[in-house]
Amino acid sequence: MADLRFFRILVLLPVLVFLTDCTLEKKPHERVYSRFDTDLDALIRTNEQFLEAVTGHAALPELQREFLALRLEYKKTEAFAAYFNPTTVRVVNGAPLDEIEEAENAVFEPGGLQVIEALLFTEAPVERQELIRQVRKLLVNIRRIKMLWQDIEITDSHVFDALRLGVFRLITLGVSGFDTPLSGNALAESEVVLRSLQVYLTEYSPVIANYPVLDSRIDAAIAFVQQHRNFMDFDRATFIVKYVNPVSVSLNESQKQAGIPFIRARGLLRGDAATLFEKNAFDPEALVTNARFAATAARRELGRALFYEGMLSGDGRTSCGTCHQPQRAFTDGLKTSKGLNSGSVKRNAPTVLYAGLQQALFYDMRAPSLEDQAITVIHNEQEMNGSLTDIARLLHSDSSYRELFRKAYPEEDSVQPLSIQNALAVFIRSLGAFDAPFDHFMRGDTAALTADQVSGFNLFMDKGRCGTCHFIPLFNGTVPPDFRKTEAEVLGVTIHPDWKQPVLDEDTGRDMHGRYPQWTHAFKTGTLRNVGKTAPYMHNGAYSTLEEVLEFYNEGGGAGLGLDVPNQTLPADKLNLTPSEQKQLVAFLESLTDS
Repeated sequence: MADLRFFRILVLLPVLVFLTDCTLEKKPHERVYSRFDTDLDALIRTNEQFLEAVTGHAALPELQREFLALRLEYKKTEAFAAYFNPTTVRVVNGAPLDEIEEAENAVFEPGGLQVIEALLFTEAPVERQELIRQVRKLLVNIRRIKMLWQDIEITDSHVFDALRLGVFRLITLGVSGFDTPLSGNALAESEVVLRSLQVYLTEYSPVIANYPVLDSRIDAAIAFVQQHRNFMDFDRATFIVKYVNPVSVSLNESQKQAGIPFIRARGLLRGDAATLFEKNAFDPEALVTNARFAATAARRELGRALFYEGMLSGDGRTSCGTCHQPQRAFTDGLKTSKGLNSGSVKRNAPTVLYAGLQQALFYDMRAPSLEDQAITVIHNEQEMNGSLTDIARLLHSDSSYRELFRKAYPEEDSVQPLSIQNALAVFIRSLGAFDAPFDHFMRGDTAALTADQVSGFNLFMDKGRCGTCHFIPLFNGTVPPDFRKTEAEVLGVTIHPDWKQPVLDEDTGRDMHGRYPQWTHAFKTGTLRNVGKTAPYMHNGAYSTLEEVLEFYNEGGGAGLGLDVPNQTLPADKLNLTPSEQKQLVAFLESLTDS
């Protein structure tokens, strides 16, 4: 009898093992979760080894090698680390600049990989104690990511969204050298990013019908990077159009095939955008915080009429369109705009094209929304000197405007000041066609750009360092890959293009109230789209041509010219762009003009 029971156990054992394995089989996102956890462990070990080398007084070449290895380990984890822990990642791989949280009235010192890079890749002697402090801080923050990861629950949608943003980070920040300005190891890191993408996606190979296509496209992108290791000679235009964009498209198709929903979190970048260069990849309506102010055709029509309406000003003649003229890409061609009464206003009139794709308005970023900007301009004594309350009554007395407002805001019995602001904002948010030759090139029409323009784009993204502040594809300071923050920069702009006797402009910009010395002379990074039609340039209109602008940057900004700009965020070293390279850059910038 005992033998029979033993025999039955032997027969049933394989079945039980099989059933147990089936029950415990992890889902793809669970395997991704475990894999990332393992990658974090590897990153922590590498950080600990690097700390041992630093505290053990290793020679500089060894420290540099260990550091580059650490960065490569970080790049394996970046897609998920940045997606789920953005605040911590800012001190793991953020820019080496003070972080100011205005709402908290607090300033946080920079830290992390970019700060450590600046300590290691310099001609100055290594500050060993500071290096030790920074490496220890880095280890603490990476361990924090590991600790927080234990309480995070992810879905397949999160996985694909994080990987998609990782691809977008690669082509906007990665290949521009944004976070490797001194080590120059951007291409090696780009390969690691692509391989990490490939590894994580293997977990979904059983549920993706076109997985072989996606995998082969990633292989092709990796091969292209391996074949072109020189950072300055790397053909980013070809890399993006022929290799990375196809990866993005396949990733998007794979998500659809697997029936995985797209993340619908409100943001400028649409959750289902397959590439950054689709015509509708960005949604300016995402910044509208109240649904009652959403765009409608009637509101756009009303906003367009109000934009050119003199009744909005104190003199009855000046309109928004006075300083923002369509034929000049919505600028006025003046150094600084004419004042309503006499003289000129303080600053140059920027284009309002693509203004809806920024998180803050005005050069000094004092307005959080287009609605706020509208009321500020209308009430400014030098600009329009109007009163929204009076304007509302005046418009209500006009039968044609009453009808326009009735269609746009049917719930209101009379013209309301807030509706005026909103209608203007709705119109401005509609301005941005993404229809320049550059856009067509990035969508696959490689004949849309000349050879010089393609070379200019590559210069823009490498030697010229333009792409590290004017982020593609918006070409403003709204930071990829999630485009949730708009940045300002300190350039040390002069009052004229006299490089032998430069004079710093007195406008302190964002530091209106003297609260943060880091903001002195800081100005929002505006868009370069249609820049070929928006001369003169800079907040003070000091430079008449794009050539003068490039000469200023080529000199290293105000600090590079010898001016006292201690908080300049633009690197002060000269770019050494040749006349030929500057011409190619100008040619590229002109390709950003909408048709």
